[in-house]
Amino acid sequence: MNAQANTVSNKLYPSLIYPNIFEINRINFIDTSSQLVQNLPDLITSQPTESNFPYRFFSAMYSQFEKNTSTPQFLMKEFQIGLTDLHDNSTVFDKNIASNDVESIRNYFQIKGYHQALINYRFNANPVKKENILEFEINSGERFKIDSVIYYGFEFLPKEILQKIDERKKVKKGDYFDEEKLSFDFATIQNYLKNNGYYYVEYSTPTVQNDTINFVDIVEVQFHSLQRFRVGEIHYIDSTNNQPIVSRGLKTEQMQFATGEWVDNSKINLTKDAYLSLGLFDIVAIDTTSRFVPQTDTTLNFVVFLSYRKQQEYGVGFSLNQTRIDNLVNFGVELNYRHRNFLNVAQEFSPFANIYLKDISTTLMTGNYEYETQLGFKFTQPLLWTIDNSRISLLTSLTYSIRSMNNYFTIATFNVPISFIIKFPKITYFNRGSIDLQFLRENPINFESALDKAFSSATNFTDTNNILQAFIQYSDLNEYLQGPNFHFFTSNIIGFSLTGDSRNDPFSPTRGYFTFVGFDGWNPLFFHSSVSGLARFLRFQLTQYNFFKVTPTTTLALKGKFGAIGLLEDGNSYVPIDRQLFAGGANSIRAWAPRTLRYTKYTYDSVGGNENTYRFLQNFIGNGVLVEGSVELRFGFAKPHGMNKVMKGIVESLKTTMFLDFGNAFHWFLDNEDIEVKATDYITKLAVGTGVGLRYETPIGPVRFDLATPVYDPMGKLKPFGSVSFNFGLGHSF
Repeated sequence: MNAQANTVSNKLYPSLIYPNIFEINRINFIDTSSQLVQNLPDLITSQPTESNFPYRFFSAMYSQFEKNTSTPQFLMKEFQIGLTDLHDNSTVFDKNIASNDVESIRNYFQIKGYHQALINYRFNANPVKKENILEFEINSGERFKIDSVIYYGFEFLPKEILQKIDERKKVKKGDYFDEEKLSFDFATIQNYLKNNGYYYVEYSTPTVQNDTINFVDIVEVQFHSLQRFRVGEIHYIDSTNNQPIVSRGLKTEQMQFATGEWVDNSKINLTKDAYLSLGLFDIVAIDTTSRFVPQTDTTLNFVVFLSYRKQQEYGVGFSLNQTRIDNLVNFGVELNYRHRNFLNVAQEFSPFANIYLKDISTTLMTGNYEYETQLGFKFTQPLLWTIDNSRISLLTSLTYSIRSMNNYFTIATFNVPISFIIKFPKITYFNRGSIDLQFLRENPINFESALDKAFSSATNFTDTNNILQAFIQYSDLNEYLQGPNFHFFTSNIIGFSLTGDSRNDPFSPTRGYFTFVGFDGWNPLFFHSSVSGLARFLRFQLTQYNFFKVTPTTTLALKGKFGAIGLLEDGNSYVPIDRQLFAGGANSIRAWAPRTLRYTKYTYDSVGGNENTYRFLQNFIGNGVLVEGSVELRFGFAKPHGMNKVMKGIVESLKTTMFLDFGNAFHWFLDNEDIEVKATDYITKLAVGTGVGLRYETPIGPVRFDLATPVYDPMGKLKPFGSVSFNFGLGHSF
């Protein structure tokens, strides 16, 4: 195939709206000898006209009216005006743009080693479909290979540096020429040198010599400014903006490089990240300077410029928040004060008071509400220690709260969590770890009256016994606190977790992964009866999310989740409510009401037919094993046409989803030992639900509305597609 000159047909179809111009209805790429065609649409400026449905409908009517000579001209003009408003993305063919597209395609083939590629365009009419087609004809020719890559400027580098440079060269003799891969090699070598003292190293634009007989290339690249430097003195400039200055000791602790070391650009960037992570600065800049001490031929002095942000804030108003891992959405009113530089060493101190409606989705689904009011403070020490390249910080709080338990009784909680957060280097799969301690006192208030209320529904001894069994968790807790010995804490828990997060966006990711592995339970390090607590359990959790960009507007999201709790004492099933496992709801299997899905033979008949008591047990008595999974397709809308800017912004912020959820909870803490769960039940007894959803993107993540229906209920209570659940959430379900 021989490439011809660019051609434009004289039989093109004019635009309905603008009769003197020709729209591009379709673009084709004709190339039989390379695999690069799939990448070409993103390289060119010419684009086919996008026709929305209203435009296609009314343009068809316009064509019919146009054929009728008796159609009034004013009606045709009104149609033209209407079509213009609907179709604001008509793409007009332009010879100059098409010629530039030819050059863009040619350059791309050159970059990929097709140095003799011939490209031209043809703009023709298709009489069958009555459309105009822009075709790019490509004769790619032979693809050149690498004969050699010659580096200049390395003649006087130390032997160990040269060895490390050779290890970073990925392009070898015989590889196909690929400018992007070569550039990656050059940039990798430059970064290595910058991180080993050669702070000013640069390289010139490489030259390529083509051997058109043997179809090979010789590549030459020159590296400059290969003077090696050590770190000299380090100075600070504080732009405090009327805020208290941070102590020099704290500033020094953030430094990842020190006087006397080879200048390392990666450590300079890590230092910037460390300063910004304190939350005290709007701008952090690090650069060389001779302002305080003159530079030398072998040393570079550095200055750290810090621009301070406002350190104290007060806040009062409505608030939305989410619980960690379960992502339950809570709505309430909060009053808080925040000091980011407490004691002038970047510790953050934040007293607060709030009242929250817990799990909005549950309230909307069932009409039953649960509230919690809190009073306390949070304290953060952003840097305790540095171990190798890992940074360890401290997060703790002291909270007193009152939480309703479905109008039966309330739980008064005194909570002291202490977390040591470990931030790993970015190159590791897991980028965060934590060691967590929790000292918890949960005290059921008016528990006896709640038990009497439940017993009032009993009609026989069996009912009474079943109700007592159902409330045994909180009965044990109540007796533990009311016993003769003093017990302040009811739980003393230690936990360890690892988190890996490569998502490109924390709110609406389109690629990457999120992994959470956690292990927690009774802390054996404290034996004294007043602090060891009643809770005797071990819990394991594994959560995995993966995100894949299928098209520019479509994302495939996958979720897998597993949790298991093992009780360490016979007859003691007390596990703090926030540590128990539940299935169902807006962030779980969405076709079931929150916390109601489980594989059990225990029914509301077991508690004397009292539906309220059974509902309480579903919400506040958890399960020993949880298995969950989801497959979700998230769709965005293409750029809308025929709308004003406000409406376009609204449409572009809208997303839709289709999803399939599966999972179940097993080993309800109410179940007795006679209820056997086989190994195969963890697969065959998984509930399945499906549904659709609507998302609206906001600066803090999408607001979510989902409609879900059951496909398979292993308990046989819900018929396939026999009911619909409505779910609300802040952020995606995962």
